[in-house]
Amino acid sequence: MKRAAALKPLSREHHEALVLARRACEPHRPGAEPAVLRQHLLQRWDAHFEPHFAAEEQVLLPALERAGCGEAAVRGRVEHARLRALAVRLREGELACLPEWGDAMRAHVQWEERELFPLAERVLDLHLLQPRLRRTEGTPCTT
Repeated sequence: MKRAAALKPLSREHHEALVLARRACEPHRPGAEPAVLRQHLLQRWDAHFEPHFAAEEQVLLPALERAGCGEAAVRGRVEHARLRALAVRLREGELACLPEWGDAMRAHVQWEERELFPLAERVLDLHLLQPRLRRTEGTPCTT
């Protein structure tokens, strides 16, 4: 999928999110260890997903609001809040919510890639935002 340069780092990070989402949706498949998956997911949450969400919430979503696309910005924040709430439940040891987190993350990434990012490419001057969205470029994706 062709993506504007400013959004490429965020878009690349979605790959790891989708891999972990798929694993979370199948916590009891042969060879899976839900507690180990939970630990890995939370480590990546702190190091990767939370900073990713912060970049979107501090740069991309406010720019969309200023461009008159408030509904998309609200949806992004609502979905981030839901994923954060699920991460809290996982942190508290609730392994049963792994599939719910996986479903929510997969749906969120698909929405961003199919709707939010194309909208941003249409209505924003993304090269002006690129320096502020770069925080993610040096973050390694380990799956």
